[in-house]
Amino acid sequence: MADETRHPPTIDLQGARLRPLRMSDAAAFYAYLRDPAVTELTSYPVVSLPMVEAMIERYLRRWAEGELSKWGIALQHEDQLVGTCGFNEWSKVHRWAELAYDLAQAHWGTGRMRQAVDAVLQWTYQQDQIDRVHAYVRVDNRRSERLLQRSGFVREGCLRRYRIARGQPHDFYIYGLLRSDWEAARLDSEPTKPASR
Repeated sequence: MADETRHPPTIDLQGARLRPLRMSDAAAFYAYLRDPAVTELTSYPVVSLPMVEAMIERYLRRWAEGELSKWGIALQHEDQLVGTCGFNEWSKVHRWAELAYDLAQAHWGTGRMRQAVDAVLQWTYQQDQIDRVHAYVRVDNRRSERLLQRSGFVREGCLRRYRIARGQPHDFYIYGLLRSDWEAARLDSEPTKPASR
């Protein structure tokens, strides 16, 4: 992979930015993941600070090894971590990646995660490393479903009892977005140029 993929770029959003995670983000990451509302409808286990530190180490190691991984979402001025967005898994052979994200509750409803998802998709598809992005969403996580639908994803099916979340099995929807669909949607959203005479 190119050096840019080994060192993910910082991408500016409105009032925030996507940037590489740092070990110093662990306390802020842990603070918002401790909020039951943030993890209730996910497959996160009970969260601990050592677990969060191990997650950050894994994300950093994967970028360093040339794999797609996760960015931090940080506020523009304070640079405080308020979320993550990127990929839990990536198959170089099969050219797919699994999208995942989380966001501190104080920032829900701001459009921040929609911006982050759009920016991650744009950067990733432009790297020409994957042809498909998919995400797993608990069937009762309506907020996450709406986000994926607004970002162009299509619900492809239901995986029954797919993941155990804090001791309980749950059904998950799988949502997918092909690069060809993403490109077509971008073309459709571009303003029509007036015909030349």
